[in-house]
Amino acid sequence: MTYKTKLRLLATAALAAALSACGGGGGSSGSSSTPGTGTATTPPPTGTGSPASATLPAGEATSFVNRADAFGFSFGFGFGPGLNPMVAQFAGGAASGDIDNDGDLDVFVARGDSGPNLLFINQGGSFVESAASAGVAFTRGTTNGRHSGPTFGDLDGDGDLDLIMGGLEGGPIKLFANDGTGKFGDVSAGSGFDLARSDHTISIALGDYDADGDLDVLMAHWGTPRNPDIPGETETLWRNDSTPSAMSFAPVSNTSGISALLAFDLPQGVLGPNFDYTFAPGFADIDGDRDLDILMVSDFRGSKVLINNGNGTFSAAQFTPDDENGMGAAIGDYDNDGDFDWFVSSINGNRLFENNGGGNFTRNSASGVEPGGWGWGSCFADFNADGWLDIYQTNGWEAGKDPSASNYVNDVTRLWMNAGDGTFADAADASSIAETDQGRGVICDDFDNDGDVDVLLLTAEASNAAYFWENQLASANTVKVRLRGKAPNTFAVGAIIEMTVADTRQTRMVAVNSNFTSHNSTDQIFGLGPNTTGALRIIWPNGAETIRPNAAAGETLVIEQP
Repeated sequence: MTYKTKLRLLATAALAAALSACGGGGGSSGSSSTPGTGTATTPPPTGTGSPASATLPAGEATSFVNRADAFGFSFGFGFGPGLNPMVAQFAGGAASGDIDNDGDLDVFVARGDSGPNLLFINQGGSFVESAASAGVAFTRGTTNGRHSGPTFGDLDGDGDLDLIMGGLEGGPIKLFANDGTGKFGDVSAGSGFDLARSDHTISIALGDYDADGDLDVLMAHWGTPRNPDIPGETETLWRNDSTPSAMSFAPVSNTSGISALLAFDLPQGVLGPNFDYTFAPGFADIDGDRDLDILMVSDFRGSKVLINNGNGTFSAAQFTPDDENGMGAAIGDYDNDGDFDWFVSSINGNRLFENNGGGNFTRNSASGVEPGGWGWGSCFADFNADGWLDIYQTNGWEAGKDPSASNYVNDVTRLWMNAGDGTFADAADASSIAETDQGRGVICDDFDNDGDVDVLLLTAEASNAAYFWENQLASANTVKVRLRGKAPNTFAVGAIIEMTVADTRQTRMVAVNSNFTSHNSTDQIFGLGPNTTGALRIIWPNGAETIRPNAAAGETLVIEQP
C-alpha cells in the first residue's frame, strides 16, 4: 500500500466517522453573491420528491429527478439526408455558461438539422428558449450548414462569452460575438475559421497554450480525411491572434508539431487509414510546469497525450493510452493528490488514467469503472458533496435497432461514485438516474443554483431528446467558486483552485474542455463533507495567488484576479 493510498483511506475513515457522529452533515443551501463581496443569499429549494441528506458518506448514492419538461428542455434531435451516417449518429452537443452575466447558467444546444439550434436562457426556476432574439436561431442552409461541439468562451477578451461551433460535411465553422447583453453577431467572415477545410469538427476545447493571455482553440475532427491540399496541417490547434477590433485565428497544428503527433495511420479505423478519428479534446497542466498540455481522446486506439514544450510546440508523452475506442473524457483530480487524472469513456473498455506526478500516467485497472458499455459524454463532479470527484457517463449506440441486433441499444447510464480509496461503484440505479436512451453529450453543472451538481443529458432521440437530472441533495454542503480574470482571459481559464477541508485538499482547474461535443461552465463546486468551512487558494493563469482562509458552506464566491 502506498503512502498516498494510506492517506486516502485514513481520510475516508475519518470522514465516515464524522458523518456518523453528526448524522450526515449540515450546512446551508447553495447561494449567490455580489461580485467581490462574498455576501451570500439563499434561494428557495427547487427540487421535488424526497431530498437526500445534505452531504453523504464517501461513495454513497445521491438522488436525481428528471425535470426536463419543468425546466423547459423539450425538443427533438436528428439529421436529415446528406450527412455521413456515422457522423449523424453522434454529432451535436451543448455549451454551458452565463452569457448574460446575471449569475446563472444558460445553455446552447446544437440539435442536428431537424430544426433551428436552441438557446435556453436561465430564468432562475426554468429556461426560456431565446435563440431567435439572441441572433442564433439559424438552421441548415447554404451559409450555416450543420454543426457540432458548440462552445462558450471569451474569445475577444471583452468580458462576455462568445460562441463557436464546428461545421459538419464541409459546412462552415461559425463564430458569434456576444455584445455584452447575451445577443450575438456572426463574425465568422475574416476570422480565419472561414478558411477551414476539415470535413467535420466534432468537439472543441479552449485554453491559452502559448501563455500570451488569450484563449486558443483545440478541435477534434472525427471522419475527416487527411487533406493532401493542406500539407502537414490538420486544423487541430488554432492560435488566437485577435485584436480589440476583430477576432482572428490561425491554424498552427503543423508548426506546433501536433499534426505529426496525431494518429492518422489507423488501418483498424472503420473508414480506413489517413482519417482523423479524434473525438474529445482537452487542455490541462498534467506535469505541473504551469503550461497547458493536451489530452486528446481518439477512436480506434488513437488517443494521445501531448506535452507542451513551453515554446509553442508539443512533444509526445512517454505514456501511451491503451483505451480501445475512446469517445468521451473527463479531466480532474479524482484522488485528491494535487494533479490531474484522465477518465476516457470507451466501448467496453473505459480507462481511468491516474497521474503519478509529472504527467506520468498509469492505468487504474482496479478502479471498477472499466466495464462501461458504449460510452460517450462523461464528466467529473462531486455529486454527493463528500469531497471526492465522481464520474457520470452516458452510453448507447444503434438507435432504432431491435435489442437483439446490438448489445448497446438498451445500454444503461453509469454513475460511478468515488469511495475515496481509488475505487468506484455504479450507483445509477440507486440514484434514480439510470436510463437507456441513446445518450451522447453531457453537461454537469449547478443549473438551479442550489449548490449541488445537476446533469443535462443530450440524446440522439427524435423527440424528448434531453434529460435534466436535478440533484436532490438538500442544503448541499458545498462552496461554489466563480473566477473573474483579467482581460483577455476574463474567465480565468487555466487557473488552479485548491480547497483544503480538514486534512484533504481538493484541486480543480478552471477549464473549457470537451466532455464529448459538450462542455461544463467554468464554475467550480467543492463538497465539504461534514465540515462547514475550507481554506481556498487560487493560482491565477499569470502565477499570482489569492488566499481565502475561511470559505463557508453555502457560499458562492465571485473572486476577481488582483
